Amino acid sequence: DSQRDSLLSHVDIEVATGNYEAAFDRMIRAVKKFSGEDRDKAKAHLISLFNLVDPTDPRLIKARGELASALF
Repeated sequence: DSQRDSLLSHVDIEVATGNYEAAFDRMIRAVKKFSGEDRDKAKAHLISLFNLVDPTDPRLIKARGELASALF
């Protein structure tokens, strides 16, 4: 899906430039909005981005909590 791929590219650029909070927020919104395979891919991509960030970073800790809320 071109919309999903465009979103992922945009998020990757945000992460590469250190704008983690914006990238995480955008991906969490996608997880909430998408369904099925698109949702699974968005979630997997977000988790892969989480692995690029220091586990003690408050932005990461916040985003992990928000992802958990979005999933349940």
